[in-house]
Amino acid sequence: MMRQISKYLLMGVVLLALVSSPFTNLSNHPTPHTAHADDPIEQRVDNLIRKMTLEQKVGQMFMVSIYGTRMSDPNERFLRQYQPGAIALFGSNLDYQSTTETTDYINVLQQIAIETSGIPMLVAVDQEGGRVWRLVNGFTHFPEPLYLGAAADPNIAYAVGQALGREIKGVGVNMNLAPVVDLTTRFDNLTPTSVLFQRTMGEDPVVVGELSGMLARGMADAGVIGVVKHFPGHSPTRTDSHTDLAVVDIDRQTFEERNLWAFRLAIEYGAEVVMVGHLYYPAIEPVENLPASLSPTMMSILRHDLGFDGVIMTDALGMGAILNHHNAEDAALLAIDAGADMLAMGPNMAFAKQKSSMEAVVAAVNNGELSERRIDESVRRILLLKARHNLLDWEPLDSSDPATRIQQELTSPVMTQAFESAVTVLQDKNGLLPLRPADNVALIFPAIYSDIGKTCSQYLPDAEILGYTYFVADWEYVSTRKLGESADKIIIFVETLYVNTEQAALIERLPPEKTVVVSLATPYDWEFITPEFRPSGYVAAYANIPEAQQAACRVLVGVVPTRGMLPLTMTDFNIGSGLVYDAQSVSTASNPTPQSDMIVTPTP
Repeated sequence: MMRQISKYLLMGVVLLALVSSPFTNLSNHPTPHTAHADDPIEQRVDNLIRKMTLEQKVGQMFMVSIYGTRMSDPNERFLRQYQPGAIALFGSNLDYQSTTETTDYINVLQQIAIETSGIPMLVAVDQEGGRVWRLVNGFTHFPEPLYLGAAADPNIAYAVGQALGREIKGVGVNMNLAPVVDLTTRFDNLTPTSVLFQRTMGEDPVVVGELSGMLARGMADAGVIGVVKHFPGHSPTRTDSHTDLAVVDIDRQTFEERNLWAFRLAIEYGAEVVMVGHLYYPAIEPVENLPASLSPTMMSILRHDLGFDGVIMTDALGMGAILNHHNAEDAALLAIDAGADMLAMGPNMAFAKQKSSMEAVVAAVNNGELSERRIDESVRRILLLKARHNLLDWEPLDSSDPATRIQQELTSPVMTQAFESAVTVLQDKNGLLPLRPADNVALIFPAIYSDIGKTCSQYLPDAEILGYTYFVADWEYVSTRKLGESADKIIIFVETLYVNTEQAALIERLPPEKTVVVSLATPYDWEFITPEFRPSGYVAAYANIPEAQQAACRVLVGVVPTRGMLPLTMTDFNIGSGLVYDAQSVSTASNPTPQSDMIVTPTP
């Protein structure tokens, strides 16, 4: 029995979210950390701090970047002299290296840290999924995170976080600069040059905040520290902070009820590190053109209003939003004075500027501009973070077979179940779904996505199948029209119609009243179908990976229940739109493949 979801988690009830949200389970909320003098972890950290020089303390506050895929003499001299507490690895460092090469590289980095400061580094990457993906060879390419917002299930977010954490931990990475907590906008999702292009989970701050916190918790339980970003939220801005200061021109009420609320919930659900963006909020910030990353006002909101007692990190200080308006040394001092614990340098900052920034902080303490007590506060937070994640007792990883730790084979079932929860039936005017094995069905899809044909035909053995060229050839328009004329129901898979206009034209050859379009990427594909040819049925699958293709087929035939909900707003559909129905008996499928339950519920 189908029914229309009447609402998602709408902002009208946001103030009730903590008690009424279907995600909320108070037993799952982290217990705020309380300092205890007899806590052995805290004692160990305090003993470390007492033995550290000022230069070593300042080094702990910097997340540096180095150059190349091998340890060079300049890299090693820099690391040994300045003894940073963290390092971020980018494409220029990883550059499609094998898992063995990456493991060896990280072992060398950590060995240098042990030999100098005695304190292992936080080794970070940006492994968000989608287009932001640093570790490539031997790792799962997680898709854009919008599917998590469509599934809207905290246990799924946790399981995905666990899988993601397990994989990157396998080569020695212990921090992931993810998840993104910024809220979705139409502009961002349809503009490839946008800084947030397809990097967000959805529009609803309650859903995004809770899922982000649970994703971070899943990573943490796998041994990787998540970093929620970019506080207080890019949305909505059209300026990329990599190039210049991004202005977010919203009023205080919108700020509190949307952007701020998402981060509040991410923290409630377990975020331990928050990255602050180079974002200027005129309605909140009293100093003109001062980004949040350098703002005492914004840092105070995070630390005091939201009660965040973890590590506050800046976005990369080498970005245009900072260096177009400040020199690197002043920016470092302003960030610390504002309340930042860790300063990210970014991939484009030269060694000279990284060194001079650290030296400027040391000099500021020596001349009384900054107090050493202020430095100690941040260093203590950083070392406690390392200690609580057992990073102070680092041991090198065996690089002979990292795949045995990565266990990529465990990720696919998690992704399959995630997509089975995410696939969204947005419209089915003529009751074409779910499909039955005996239905006269035409199945049309890009031939490069073979899992569609394999999986759908498993349940629809008599379906007429047509795999078309991704960039449609002229003759395929005719064959598609003929196949559609002979079928009672037509299922056509398409992808990114605002670019692939040929695929949109293919839809126009089909009779709308008996056609279901399945979008393999952005659900906005609906808007790029000529209105008069919009189909009776429309399904959003959110990704083109095999697991998404397989899940879409199982939803279409009703082998799994349909429960995905649209995580954004678009033409004809509100946030939370989606038809739901229970799974039909698997006996109606010709050769079903039951899916094992791979989702693990986090322990309180």
